[in-house]
Amino acid sequence: MSTDLFFSVPLLVEDIAPAVRDAMRAKRDIEPSPEESVETSYYKPEAQVLTIASLDELEQFVIGAATTFLEKTLRLPPRRLAIERSWINIFKPGAQEAQHSHDGSLLSCSYYVEAPKDCGCIVLPDPIGARRSHREFTKTAGKDLLTRREIAVEPQPGRLVMFESWLPHYVQCNKSDQVRISIAMNLREVAPQVAVPRARGQESPAVTPPQRNSAASAPAVRATSSDAKPFLFDELFEVHTDLKLSLEPIKNAIPTIVIDNFLKHPEDVRDVVGRAPAPNWKHEKGGKNFVDYYDCRLRFPIRYPNGMIAAAQQAIRKVYSVDTRPSDASVDVNWFMQIHEKRADFAVPHNDMTNVRRSFTCIVYLNRREECSGGTAFFRFKKSGSLVLDEPYVRAVREDSRLGETGLDYWGGGAGEWWETVGTVDMVPGRLLIFPSEYFHAAHHPQNSFYEFPRLTLAFWMVN
Repeated sequence: MSTDLFFSVPLLVEDIAPAVRDAMRAKRDIEPSPEESVETSYYKPEAQVLTIASLDELEQFVIGAATTFLEKTLRLPPRRLAIERSWINIFKPGAQEAQHSHDGSLLSCSYYVEAPKDCGCIVLPDPIGARRSHREFTKTAGKDLLTRREIAVEPQPGRLVMFESWLPHYVQCNKSDQVRISIAMNLREVAPQVAVPRARGQESPAVTPPQRNSAASAPAVRATSSDAKPFLFDELFEVHTDLKLSLEPIKNAIPTIVIDNFLKHPEDVRDVVGRAPAPNWKHEKGGKNFVDYYDCRLRFPIRYPNGMIAAAQQAIRKVYSVDTRPSDASVDVNWFMQIHEKRADFAVPHNDMTNVRRSFTCIVYLNRREECSGGTAFFRFKKSGSLVLDEPYVRAVREDSRLGETGLDYWGGGAGEWWETVGTVDMVPGRLLIFPSEYFHAAHHPQNSFYEFPRLTLAFWMVN
């Protein structure tokens, strides 16, 4: 009998020698973020800590470790790497960081400058949600690498922890009486330099082609005319300043916030996202995506200060009395179109972000008024009567995988057997909907409306 390991998650942990470490001291003169318990320079993208503190040795060390990590551990072809972002985090006693990931980058890492005892580990939960649930409800979690529900790495001065940027992680509470200082970095791939074909007798300057992973021997890409125009995200998605909150508890059970006339330029937003080529984000073998429908996603990075994020923070603080931050460094536009007739009135009911203390789902409807149909529906799981994830739901998912989100089918199956609709919030152009992420919800499709144009919703998550 042979046993193979699949879906493993590589993690690099390397301690720098004290003599080298002493040359890598970081500055502390940063302006703390007013929205965070952690003092951080993350919200100042122009303030690259490695450059400001002249930490050339650390930058070279990190790029070298990342190159080895990619080529030796992941066994990927060689590629040029660069530090995309670097920022300093200062955790005072009692500070902690909610679960998040660094989607959009290649690799992410933390280098610990000061790390007193009991200052809080960086924790990486098992990223396979089905396995985490299985471990909990079958009592099969253990201390072995194959049965752990999460891995905690203890910070030490001079320690580097590196992983792929998609991997969720959080930081435990600093229980010491001293500060914990780390430098966080995101890495990206640098496109190779290739020569542009030239006429005889002319110089041949080196340029960077627009596509990544192009070989030096590949033919040059010829520029073409296009209607596509660059845009500043914060300007296109600018929000009104005189926002009015409407509280719409779904049958006095689910506390939701609705803000109408949220976007200043909804028509411009609709034009841009509706014309943009949308890549698939769920495309499982044997699934229905690109067969019965197109379920795609566009991702836009957040640049601070950001009015949309600030407005969501203020609304959540006012209604729920919770201080929040974005769970990711980006927002997503869900881009959905029908190929064949719908098979249900709503997508697979689900909840979001169950591994953080508090999370709030934020949805902005982007369709024009004449395109709007349905909205967002909320549900009760019939077998337990629960509005949120519970043990009967987890057991039911194990018994019938169609009940959960598998990526195989947007519409799911047996909806009437499992779910009772509690209420809906209608799709209205430029409307912002906010609700606690633990409640079961799904896109509501009462009509076959989305053949000629896509259903467009912008989504992001705010966490405590």
